[in-house]
Amino acid sequence: MTRVLLSVVLAASATAICGAAPVPMAKKPQWLIVSARSGSANLYLYTDGEAEPKTLTDDKSNNSYPAWSPDGQTVAFCSDRDGPMHIFTMTADGKKVTQLTRGELMCRVPTWSADGKTLAFCRRTAAGSSEVCTIPAGGGDPKPIDLGGDAWDPAFSPDGKKLAFVSFRDGTGFRLYVADADGKNVTKLTDDPNPTGFGYPAWTPDGKTIAFGHGGGDGLNVHTVGADGKGAKQLTQAGGLTVYPAWSPDGKKLAYFSQTTGDKGAFYVADADGSNAKEVAKDESPVEGGRPVWRPK
Repeated sequence: MTRVLLSVVLAASATAICGAAPVPMAKKPQWLIVSARSGSANLYLYTDGEAEPKTLTDDKSNNSYPAWSPDGQTVAFCSDRDGPMHIFTMTADGKKVTQLTRGELMCRVPTWSADGKTLAFCRRTAAGSSEVCTIPAGGGDPKPIDLGGDAWDPAFSPDGKKLAFVSFRDGTGFRLYVADADGKNVTKLTDDPNPTGFGYPAWTPDGKTIAFGHGGGDGLNVHTVGADGKGAKQLTQAGGLTVYPAWSPDGKKLAYFSQTTGDKGAFYVADADGSNAKEVAKDESPVEGGRPVWRPK
């Protein structure tokens, strides 16, 4: 299993974690993207209708896997600025950067609990697989969650009671799973194997549906499935590398990245059913962890 490294990152809860004044919300929709336009992966804040994004990280290292805190004041993200990829947080204006994880084992894909007090993430194991761990949002010791096998790309449900993740445990490809937040009651939601990866599940705000990247030799597309494993649908038809779904705060829109030809792709925003896709950032190189994320309302 080869996983490319680079990406984008976000998080929230600046007041509680960093002691800073709240960063004002914009009246227009905002989302973070990861872009390699500077030669390395950095995080940019886009505001709907504005031509130029705001740069949140400006670094020669790679910064990716953004995740907003529930209050929209803090961004969790990953960076390799000090060696292996690790989890960091910063205020929504790109300041007050704090490193949460350390060591030789790479850590990626942060996701916030509903109360903003905990982050889950996946950590490389010494055997080369992946496990999901949690850590207090203010810092502390990571604690592994026993999910019954390898686990990648965790995503907390909106109420914080469930974790969606993907796993290669069946040996033929990645499949989507869901479990209780403490690791109990692991349930497989998809049967078809995805040999490529790039699953990155994303819950709808009502917690009823999960979007994820899925596909085979003909490329990856954005799919959805009910949290109960029913009602599977394919939302995009572009193929290539069409991944990183992210729902708007009201669940009416879906953002994603798509690269179908050449070495460049674009970020799109579409209706929740995948229709009426609009290009919002073009000529972007694919970056693992380069998921777009909406700022919470």
